Amino acid sequence: MSIMAKTLYGKFIGKENENGTISFKGIPYAKPPVGKLRWKRPLHPDPSDEVFEALEFGLSCVQPIDEIELSSIQPQGEDCLTLNIWTRELNVANKPVMVFIHGGGYIGGGANDPVYDGENFVNRHDIVFVSITYRCNVFGFMDLEEIGGTKYADSNNLGMLDQIQALEWIKENIGHFGGDADNITIFGESAGGSSVSLLMTIPEARGLFHKVIAQSGTFNFMKTVDMAKEITKDFVRITGTKTMEELQALNIDQLRDYCSKLMKEYGYGHELMFSPVTDGKLIPENPDESIRNGCASDVKLMIGTTLDELAYWKLYYDNLEDDEEMNDFLTQVCRVNGPDLSQPEKMINQYLSLEGPTNRMSLSNEILFRIPAIRFAEYQSKHAPTWMYLFTWQSGIEGLGACHAAEVPFVFYTLNSQSAIAFIGENPPKALADQVQDAWVAFAQNNNPSHSSIPHWPAYDDEKRITMIIDNEWRIEEDPYREERLALEKIYD
Repeated sequence: MSIMAKTLYGKFIGKENENGTISFKGIPYAKPPVGKLRWKRPLHPDPSDEVFEALEFGLSCVQPIDEIELSSIQPQGEDCLTLNIWTRELNVANKPVMVFIHGGGYIGGGANDPVYDGENFVNRHDIVFVSITYRCNVFGFMDLEEIGGTKYADSNNLGMLDQIQALEWIKENIGHFGGDADNITIFGESAGGSSVSLLMTIPEARGLFHKVIAQSGTFNFMKTVDMAKEITKDFVRITGTKTMEELQALNIDQLRDYCSKLMKEYGYGHELMFSPVTDGKLIPENPDESIRNGCASDVKLMIGTTLDELAYWKLYYDNLEDDEEMNDFLTQVCRVNGPDLSQPEKMINQYLSLEGPTNRMSLSNEILFRIPAIRFAEYQSKHAPTWMYLFTWQSGIEGLGACHAAEVPFVFYTLNSQSAIAFIGENPPKALADQVQDAWVAFAQNNNPSHSSIPHWPAYDDEKRITMIIDNEWRIEEDPYREERLALEKIYD
């Protein structure tokens, strides 16, 4: 059964599902960034009274094919600036809104991955759920000002500008779908976690959301202006173009192929090479300092990581458990995006000498994920209520443990999706999914992730460092892996 919602930018026909939820898919939140608008700041769509079907997901952003990243094998295109909405009623306003920003290392991904389906959020809870797609890789994070002039001054952070534009559309229109524009929670995992963290520090994004859940990603996933320019020069060299006109003349298949060649040339460093840039404009100062100084004092935060983040990359690389191979991985990734590892040798050696299973893989997990999350929680907790978790449930796939993204199918209650089974295995505990999703929604609804089926979850501070350990049995722990933290916490100073 179809149903229609009226917005400032058109009337959209959605679908009423058998369970009573209503979905609207593929709604454009900006003008298509094609032709002369390629590599340009997103523009608001034109006001309209036309009627549009919103029954199918929009295109994935143009990206290299990755069989593990299922959005990449969906139809791709530059006209990808769309969002999807799930709700129950259109005429009942003021429901909490949850907006999901997908991961994918800023290389790819998309809201149309089955693991990100929002239907179970709305089927189980009285909220409005939104997911968005944004430009990634060479379409979203290339610094083209030197070759194209000031018209392309925004090119190095277009993916972030897309996200802001989507949030502006949501703020303007979500009331037509039953949502409360004054109660918006943004959340994301990996590059999505990095994005929602970074949005807290961007002046243009202020007032567009009120709470943040950052899963396995913070604003340490950033690159400098110099690194952005270096990567862009390498990309232009690979394309063989000399002018912006020649670059604009390349079609999406050519640009995708050149993107793949650039990633291959950078090797391990490609994992974060398309991350946002501290450009002094959109992102006017070091995000780390901005949060420390209280730039988001009105934003409540929930943040966490998984115990074995780096194990996920075993799905891509065969030899990561080898210390030398893992050292190369970490060194190359940090060359593009991370701390200078030529200096803190003493800290690294101290960490590796600790009792317990410390090795180069666990070191990388600490440096790239857990320590940045702890610093973020520490800084933000001085200005606004903050909660921290550590997801430790072990995957059914041997060797993956509590790997990167292991919590995502539990958050979405999409345990049987193809992409979930690939890295958590079959028959995961549904009771854990109940508890996880309920905690995420409780944070959006009640400003606190505590709910009746888990232990009381106190807020975080830098004295007790209370952390919720999420597993089949949830428990509160003060300062988990304290010795590891003490050995490495200064590595970003």
